[in-house]
Amino acid sequence: MKRTFGIFIAAYAAVLFGSFARASTTYSIQPPTVGATRGDVGDAFDVVLTNNGPSSISVAGFFFEVSVTDPDITLTGADFSTGAFTYIFAGDSFDQSNSLPLNFTSGQTLDGSDSTNDGAGITLTSGESLALGRVLFNISPTAATGPFTVSFTGGTDSNNLSNPAGGPVSVDNFTSGTITITSSTVPEPASLFLVLGGMAALVVRRRRLS
Repeated sequence: MKRTFGIFIAAYAAVLFGSFARASTTYSIQPPTVGATRGDVGDAFDVVLTNNGPSSISVAGFFFEVSVTDPDITLTGADFSTGAFTYIFAGDSFDQSNSLPLNFTSGQTLDGSDSTNDGAGITLTSGESLALGRVLFNISPTAATGPFTVSFTGGTDSNNLSNPAGGPVSVDNFTSGTITITSSTVPEPASLFLVLGGMAALVVRRRRLS
């Protein structure tokens, strides 16, 4: 009886502590702050998945949804040309293999999804980050300046992962980003004349010295 009870306690402890050792994942915008100017076309940021858990996870598919509230920012599309982090399904993307776009909506809200073409999944080790796509956006020429938040919206229905068996892999954390819009860097006519005048004076002085 004591031995049976001891086995029961050991099994219960394994289940209990196993639940605490579950995977932990984060969706984030990278870089966290993206600079842009009025009238910009084709600026971009990456959507990144990070495995924060103590063990590896296997991912065979993903969905994400990002949104901006500023109507002067338009999310125009998403592709596989990610920056600092490698695209998660590089070389085995269902969308790429079938010439499909990564995103299926655009505007102030953009949804994207993809899966492995062979269904086998990609392994993310503990602490590893891989990109889920590059999101492109345009800025209106008359946009207001300032920081504007890019956030993950739609809840778990629109932000989720799946493993090779089709089961869910939880997304536990979401880290928003910021698009900071500044005015055009083109100098005003008065400033331009001052610059040209200074350059002309410098040329004259050099000629005199020579």
